[in-house]
Amino acid sequence: MLIGKTVNTNASWIASQLTSAGVTVVRITTVGDSIGELSKAIAESIARKPSIIIITGGLGPTYDDLTAEGLASALKLPRDANPDALAQVTKKYASMGMQVTPARRKMAIFPEGSQPIRNDIGTAPGIIMDYNGILVFCLPGVPKEMTAMFSSYIIKVIGACAHTSFAERSFITEGIAESALAPAIDEWRQLHPGIYIKSHPRGAESVPTLEIHLSATGSDPVALGQSLKDAEESFTSFVLKLGGRTRGSVV
Repeated sequence: MLIGKTVNTNASWIASQLTSAGVTVVRITTVGDSIGELSKAIAESIARKPSIIIITGGLGPTYDDLTAEGLASALKLPRDANPDALAQVTKKYASMGMQVTPARRKMAIFPEGSQPIRNDIGTAPGIIMDYNGILVFCLPGVPKEMTAMFSSYIIKVIGACAHTSFAERSFITEGIAESALAPAIDEWRQLHPGIYIKSHPRGAESVPTLEIHLSATGSDPVALGQSLKDAEESFTSFVLKLGGRTRGSVV
C-alpha cells in the first residue's frame, strides 16, 4: 500500500460497516512491514484508549507477515503457539493433504492472552484479545477472507457492545457553488449540532452540483430518522434562500 501497488479497500469497507453499526471511526493508519513501525503504531493507538482496534493483513506464513509479533511487541507480551489456532491451521492443511511446516506453524504463534478467530476461507486464523478493556481484532488482509470473518464474527461482537444507531441521508443541491454555500453550512450547523454534514462536489465550480450527506448517531432509530428528515428540510430552506434547489433525496 505504501508503494502504491495495492489500494486499501479493506479500510473503507470496514469503516462503512462500523459506521452503520453505530461505531465512530476516528483514525485509519497504514503501516509498513516493519516490527518497529507496527509496534509503534499499535502502542500509539492503545494510548488513545479507543474501544476497538482492528488490524488487517500480516497474518500469513511469510517473513513480512508481522502483525502478531508487532502486537506482542507493542503490548510487551510473550508469544507462543496457541493450541486452538494450531489445531485450526493443522486441520486446514490436512484437508489439502499438506503438513504443518515451521512457516505454516508461524500462523498459530499468538500473543499471550489472545484467541483465534476461525478462517473459513483461508489458512491464517484471525486474532481477538481484550487488552485493558480495548477489543483488538487482527484479520487477514485478503479481502474475501477479511469480509467473511468480519461479517460472520466481528460485527456480532461489536454489535453486542454498541448501544447506538446510525442513520444517514443524501441529496443533491444545484445552482450554488460549494464556496458560496459554505457560510450557510456554518450557520446551519449551529442549528443542528448533533448532525454531521459533508458536501461532495460533483462537477466544476462553474457548474455547481453538490451531494450533501447528513449522518448522526443516537439511541432511538425512529427519532434519529425523523431528526435527519427535519435537518434536510431545514438545509433545503437555506439553499432556496440562496437561489439554489435540491433534488434526489436518498435515505
